[in-house]
Amino acid sequence: MIDQISLPATSASPAITPAGSTPRDNGPFVGTSADKNDPIRRLFRGNNRALAADLISVFGEMRRWWPLTVRQAYYQCVGHGKLSNRLSEYRRVSAVLTELRRESLIPWHAVADRTRTTTEKRGEPNVTDWLWGELRAIFNPEYYGRCYIQNQDVYVEVLVEKDALASIAESAVWPYCTRLNVTRGHPSASMQNAIAERLDKAMMLGKRPLLLHYGDLDPSGVAIPRALQAKLREHHGLDIEVRRVALTPSQVASLGLPESLDAAKQVDPNYPAWEREYGDMKPVELDAMHPEALQRLIREALEGVYDMSEFGLQQQREGEDRELIARIRHSVQDYCIAAWPDFFREAAR
Repeated sequence: MIDQISLPATSASPAITPAGSTPRDNGPFVGTSADKNDPIRRLFRGNNRALAADLISVFGEMRRWWPLTVRQAYYQCVGHGKLSNRLSEYRRVSAVLTELRRESLIPWHAVADRTRTTTEKRGEPNVTDWLWGELRAIFNPEYYGRCYIQNQDVYVEVLVEKDALASIAESAVWPYCTRLNVTRGHPSASMQNAIAERLDKAMMLGKRPLLLHYGDLDPSGVAIPRALQAKLREHHGLDIEVRRVALTPSQVASLGLPESLDAAKQVDPNYPAWEREYGDMKPVELDAMHPEALQRLIREALEGVYDMSEFGLQQQREGEDRELIARIRHSVQDYCIAAWPDFFREAAR
């Protein structure tokens, strides 16, 4: 499986700088060439030839956030004028991406398929390899993480509406020891109850609970945090702030995000409230935001509510804890090797 994307480059088009990110020097745009050996020229014709080059550029620029969804790649092209915002163009992106992966011009693992899963298999080759692996891993200080927010006055959880953005959001919240809820639209009653139980526990510990929501700028996306706040009050007796951090009209304007493929539907029960607040504004999906911009919004929101001085003290304590774990680890390993020398020497080979 290839990890690098490299094709013959020309000056046919400027490089795509994704919406919401800062320009970076990623070399020349990968475009078409008159060379008969150019794989893009060989595989594609007409508009699909230019689209293939644009998609390779997008995936090269956004390598840090692999795997991307087809929708994310599509919105990056639309946001920079490479495509018109139509369902037929979205389908064309999907088809061209499939061909690019079949020809190893984009790695298969660069594109996410979150709707289908494969389970892992069970079983080890033998007990010797398993025990040796466990001994090497036992008490590994790299696996230890101290909770940096345990002494904070506020208890925070993050909610993201889109499952396709879960890994991007998780990468942003993980360093802050903060829970992420992937709601896939409105959170279910079971998820609401689980959130309520954690918020209630935090309040009993004297902490101020806060939920930060990231969702589409459309009738449902705007309604979700309001509905969640009302249900927590009505069904669980909790008066909690649910803060809608994204998307907002100002973010859409500043980042130049394209409108959604799906228009706001008047049959949507949330449409009247949307129309009163936003008029004839076109919906915009969170997927259209560059991953770097989304992660920045999450980091800024968390650092805006946490006491970062206390946060830093906990990070310092973590380093001290890891030194202790390392000493214990070496003692345990030395004991095991001394107690069963023949076994572990053989395993080490």
